[in-house]
Amino acid sequence: MSDNIQWITLNNRLQQGIKFINDLNNKKYQLLLTHIITSETNEYFTDIELRKLEETLKLTPNDLQLLLQSLGYIYKQSSKVILKPTELQKQLETHLGLEQEKAEIFVKEWTLEAKKDLGNFEDRTRLDKVSWELDLQVGSDIGCQLVIPSAKIQLDLAKVNGTNLKENAILEMGEDELQQLYNTLEVIQLRLDNISKN
Repeated sequence: MSDNIQWITLNNRLQQGIKFINDLNNKKYQLLLTHIITSETNEYFTDIELRKLEETLKLTPNDLQLLLQSLGYIYKQSSKVILKPTELQKQLETHLGLEQEKAEIFVKEWTLEAKKDLGNFEDRTRLDKVSWELDLQVGSDIGCQLVIPSAKIQLDLAKVNGTNLKENAILEMGEDELQQLYNTLEVIQLRLDNISKN
């Protein structure tokens, strides 16, 4: 084991937590991991559930807390980086010392959760065509003529996965909204230009 990966700090407590993780049977490990990943708070279990886990896993309260904190910490840190699943598994095994089966289970659960967070890439759309139309509404009062411009922009979108599913998005904007869109696109273009210069 070595501690030279940037996304997590390996200290003595985490090493001890990983030892407890490796001592779990795979089914219990997967259930704990899934519960921690789907938990919406840092308090993964109620007091009653913790006591049951202590009995089931035959751990002291402190050891159980260390096990749960270690699992939560590894997951939270791994979810902050972009890694290929194979690279994550390699790092979990080589650098953190997780057993191969534990690392495989972790990566499987991590991948499922990442797909939920990022959405399914196959459902993405691409921009096929942009068309636009300028409308002028003209009105007159006695002695003055009022002209109100508005733009309609139609975005023709197609699914990236090659299916023939197409969507259209129509944006109808007044002069202020159009100016805001233009300014935003200018900022994006400047940033893209700066990136391509480097």
